[in-house]
Amino acid sequence: MTNTILISDEQWSHIRRKAELSQFAAAMKLLRHEVEDYFARPVGVQTLPGGYYHDYFCPQHAVQLIFEPDSPTLHRCPVDGATFSGEPFDSAWRWSVNNRLAESALRLAVLWKLEGAERNRQSVQEILFGYAEAYDGYKAYSGWRPENHGVAQFSTLDEAVWSIPLAWSFDMVRSTLSAAQEREIVDRLLVPAADFLMARHFGGIHNFACWHNAAIGTIGAVTGRDELLDFAIDGQYGFHTQAREGILADGLWFEGSFSYHFYTVAALLLLAKATANLPDWDLRQHPSLAAVLRAPVLCAYPDGSLPATNDCWYFTGLNGDCCHGVPKAPAFYEIGNAWFEEPLFGQVLARAYRHGPRESLDALLYGVAELEAGTEEGLALPSVQMPASGYAILRTQPQGEALRSEATEHYVFLKYGVHGGGHGHPDKLGLSVYAWGERQSPDLGTPGYGIDLFQGWYRQTVSHNTVVLDGKSQPAGAGRSIAFRADGPFQIADAAIRWGEDTVSGIDAPTYGVDEEAPEVYNGAGMRRAVLAHGDYFLDIFLVDAGKERRIDWIFRNRGVLAPLGDGVPIVPAEIEGDGYEYIGDLSTRPALDSIALDWQFGKTGMKLFMAEMDGTILYAGPAPGNPAEDLQDLIIRQRTASRTAFVSVFHPYRDVPRIVSVTWHGCDLSGDGWAACTVEGPGNKDLWIVRSGSEVEVPPWLGDLPASSRFEYNLED
Repeated sequence: MTNTILISDEQWSHIRRKAELSQFAAAMKLLRHEVEDYFARPVGVQTLPGGYYHDYFCPQHAVQLIFEPDSPTLHRCPVDGATFSGEPFDSAWRWSVNNRLAESALRLAVLWKLEGAERNRQSVQEILFGYAEAYDGYKAYSGWRPENHGVAQFSTLDEAVWSIPLAWSFDMVRSTLSAAQEREIVDRLLVPAADFLMARHFGGIHNFACWHNAAIGTIGAVTGRDELLDFAIDGQYGFHTQAREGILADGLWFEGSFSYHFYTVAALLLLAKATANLPDWDLRQHPSLAAVLRAPVLCAYPDGSLPATNDCWYFTGLNGDCCHGVPKAPAFYEIGNAWFEEPLFGQVLARAYRHGPRESLDALLYGVAELEAGTEEGLALPSVQMPASGYAILRTQPQGEALRSEATEHYVFLKYGVHGGGHGHPDKLGLSVYAWGERQSPDLGTPGYGIDLFQGWYRQTVSHNTVVLDGKSQPAGAGRSIAFRADGPFQIADAAIRWGEDTVSGIDAPTYGVDEEAPEVYNGAGMRRAVLAHGDYFLDIFLVDAGKERRIDWIFRNRGVLAPLGDGVPIVPAEIEGDGYEYIGDLSTRPALDSIALDWQFGKTGMKLFMAEMDGTILYAGPAPGNPAEDLQDLIIRQRTASRTAFVSVFHPYRDVPRIVSVTWHGCDLSGDGWAACTVEGPGNKDLWIVRSGSEVEVPPWLGDLPASSRFEYNLED
């Protein structure tokens, strides 16, 4: 048998031996199941190209419709069973058909290489010949297409993703083809696809370009065309350029979404896998590949899920799915664990396989037989700052919890940095909280792009835990870190932004429209947020300098139900104008009198929010879409009209019952008096906090006479 280029005969022999081991039984079971599912639910190559993937979502529930191979004109919502037909759903269904056929061809080819069933090889051949026959017809399609349209698929991105598994499956069965059959697939399908992608290459730093390169380079590898490999790797926007300019110094992809990070990394790894047996082109030891696998681990929630920053799928995590259209996250770390001497990657796999089976195709093809055993304590990651991306992450252990574990660790995420280009969200100084094994106050990320809620709610500032001026979503900006401390008596994440100074440009600039009035509202405005974390609570100081008197809305949304205050103050229905505010339902309002403590209850956990209020503060509350949209989350707005103000709060995530019984405010006018102070009291402790706007600010002497078991001070100097 002729050597395959992507996986050699010697490597296949090793994989066959692995396939018999118990460690890979789950992977073999899934592989056989996927092949059987292909035969049980057959679908053929379509005469028309695929439509837009993001159109295959329920407009009401923002969830993906159920794909059925035998239902080209009727498409069902998994939430309520509602059905949709006609366009754009029928075209989007064909996108899934093409994806299913390409991925099935790969799995059929792998199982044939391992077990030799002729039915599987014949099916691969039929899929490849079917697309070779249909490809010219796709080019002639006269229906509507986007500017960056593909041939068989909706866009050039989709085209690249679809063509890679076809190239792999061709490489695996090519030894059984005649010279004429091989030429037909190469000349009518693979090379035309590569030529099309080269002619319509994204031509910039982007996940599109990385997938274009992966497809062009993979086809170059299997067809022996060095000019394709040179274009994909050393070209103007090839692999090396993407790695140098698109991967930030902290190892994260510049678009600021963990979904798009993994989506891009999948393309980079595919090109590295395609060139692994080509000594002149081998990319496996490029330093960026280990860095891009390491960075998400440092940012992960305690349970291994990931913050849904920017246009990120809410389900994204390290234990399972990390993005649509790519393998589950453990598959990435199977490759990393095999290629790099990085114990962290093995630890990620050990945790992932406590949650699910070791069943990925990459585990079978690349994984090592023995993995280290995981522990219930998780990875015990440190607090960390990702300075190039602009993420500050504080991890603390609640008082009274002797053992640090995924179930007890508290996590606060402050987002202040780069915008993220076309996938960025207007959420500078946004806050996300994870505690007691739950996403308490998460970033919502994104649903499908084809629904109104995507632009109307998820891409508006009001859906994030930050501040809005005059109801206008923030324009793009790149904030900066002022202070970060991961140890000591309390941890610190302190960052700021000033629009007009902290600008974005180049690949970081947004490619979608913002409210035309937003730049004028925010020009020259500055904001600063300092998070001071200690045990199972944290202080939150949010300073706003609007430049002139404006409406200032401080936003916080938490999962669960917001308990009534029960203090007798009348609550009345209300309306507020603003970008995205129309999606907050049953909005009500009341004045804020002195200090207020709010309580969200979410299962056996909850969030206490102690707020120091000032004259003129108005509170608003109402349910708002979570992700999915029907997961309503109670949102509050603290609204003031001022040119400068400071919002001072204490957050206390709890389990069963709150440990913090009270917060006594001794002063909160940071923007006027220049200082704020409070006593946080729990069983057996009274913590006195004093925050100054500068070291020259004097605080009242009587603060020193207050009873306290611990005293903490912080100066807000730059």
